[in-house]
Amino acid sequence: MSSALPTQIDLTGALPQAPISQVIISFAESLIELPTFGELEALYQQNKIAAILQQVLQYFQTHRDTTEIPSQLGEFIFQKTVELEIYVTEPVEARAINLDARGKDYATNILSYASELPEAVLELLPALPLGELVICHAVVVSQAAEQGKTIEQHLTHLLVHGMLHLLGFDHELGQAEQDEMEAIEIAVLDKLSVANPYE
Repeated sequence: MSSALPTQIDLTGALPQAPISQVIISFAESLIELPTFGELEALYQQNKIAAILQQVLQYFQTHRDTTEIPSQLGEFIFQKTVELEIYVTEPVEARAINLDARGKDYATNILSYASELPEAVLELLPALPLGELVICHAVVVSQAAEQGKTIEQHLTHLLVHGMLHLLGFDHELGQAEQDEMEAIEIAVLDKLSVANPYE
């Protein structure tokens, strides 16, 4: 049983200086074959994820003077269309990806792969590729239940968290970095009508 992610965000004219975002979503073949795929797919609608990305970008537009985007993407993020890829998979593949990428032998909720293109290339591209988020849907569902949240709430938090990683934020660098990242997440989620996930 699922319902749509927050849809109360009216982006028409609300973000005059924030970049336009494009989201590309793909699913593991094994998920597509599930009889419940329609319900699963409804959680990952392109326009809903694009609205979440817009809120993240709007945060940095609003806080340009006080919050710096750590990666080189920050130099171009307000000049170009921003592209994000999302791949939704199942636990077996997610475990293999996590083992390959991080040496950790379990399926995790979300992995972030920043584009890491050289600055000279980014400057030439017509759109700015943020990178890819790999989401294990079953882990998201299980964690949401454990935390007493809806799937939509938990997924929205994970998407914001993953987008910040793509922009160069890393909570594993130290307490100051963790505090900064969490503060941004809380502020963005508030705009998306999602409660502070750290309380």
